Amino acid sequence: MFSRRELLLLRAMYQHRTVTAAAASINMTQPAASALLRDMEIRLGFLLFSREKRRLQLTSQARTLIPEVLNALAGIESVERLAGDIRQGTMARLVVGAVAIAASSLLPPALMRIRKAHSELAVTLRAGTALEIIEMAVDHRIDLGVIVGTVADNERVSSVQLAPLSLYAICRKDHPWAARRDLSLAEVAMAGPIVLATALPAGRATRQVMEAEGLPYRPMMEAMQSSSACALAAEGLGVAIVESLGARYAQRQGLAAMHLMALEDPVLALVWSRDRSMSMPAQQLHEVLMQQVDAW
Repeated sequence: MFSRRELLLLRAMYQHRTVTAAAASINMTQPAASALLRDMEIRLGFLLFSREKRRLQLTSQARTLIPEVLNALAGIESVERLAGDIRQGTMARLVVGAVAIAASSLLPPALMRIRKAHSELAVTLRAGTALEIIEMAVDHRIDLGVIVGTVADNERVSSVQLAPLSLYAICRKDHPWAARRDLSLAEVAMAGPIVLATALPAGRATRQVMEAEGLPYRPMMEAMQSSSACALAAEGLGVAIVESLGARYAQRQGLAAMHLMALEDPVLALVWSRDRSMSMPAQQLHEVLMQQVDAW
């Protein structure tokens, strides 16, 4: 009764709520999308959307259809992925999305464990910001996502907290502070640290904590990635403040990492699509990541 194009348009309308945005997301023109919606409504015999305050809202009939539309598309896409894997000689595939620091510190050892147990598994790793990873999960472009942030009351994705995060000071091992076990955030703040940009959850938390404690926020440098902040510290340009994953990365690079304070927010979290069940490889990675974080 529905073509794949119609199913894609219904899912896009559910996600974007406007014909223009929905059409653009699936490479259709707005007039073509509007015409297709009208054709579907005529064929079905009921309205799919009503206009309220210049935005389209799903009718009760459409809301009844949407879960099955999402399941149908997920099934089609799963069959297509499986067919592609069979064609390429691979029977299992795992697509993971991760923020940059998780991709370079947390995921490699976890994926090594998965690959040792399942050598036939093909893995695709996609990087992005936390918001981009969530969108990838919503659009079924990844099986599992690893983010630094908070997923609050999001109806489109499921999530679980992997671990709380802390702030760490990073410096070279020949730095006078490298052996300190009682280093305070105040000392690092007064020295003019290298910080993460406030566009990042951990960078924003760093600034908020400093301001809450009445400390000056006068960073010497800002970095858009924890690995970049660590690299600057490695060159002797100063002491960097990064989150737990950045500290783990720094230690692997031979740098000193001193704990400064625990954070309530952001957290390290996993996200996946709410519209379909997690694949078996994704479930296995989920378990491995939980064990790995517990061990850390």
